[in-house]
Amino acid sequence: MGNWPAVAKVINERMTTLGLTQKKLAEVSRVSTATLRQIQHGQDKNRQPAVLTAISRALDLPDGYLQEVADQGRASAVTSGESATVVELREQLADLRERVASIESRLNQIRSD
Repeated sequence: MGNWPAVAKVINERMTTLGLTQKKLAEVSRVSTATLRQIQHGQDKNRQPAVLTAISRALDLPDGYLQEVADQGRASAVTSGESATVVELREQLADLRERVASIESRLNQIRSD
């Protein structure tokens, strides 16, 4: 299982940043255009780690980067251009939002009882 929409977003944004076409990325990564197209569209498939590693390398990302995105569903400063501190703050803010939503949900349950 993986967060393929997050992987697709990272790949597509990185391709735009680097000015790569799908054909060129497929050529450099040695991943078929059909497979690359599926990944770019966030299609949920059981991917071999080697495929994501090859794409990561072709996009000038660390080897395990796309696998990490698939597992965790978020991108780090490598693709966003933000500092690690800003990325960490964004992650903490997202966590706080989830907590507040959970508290609000509980309060609404208590009010309706």
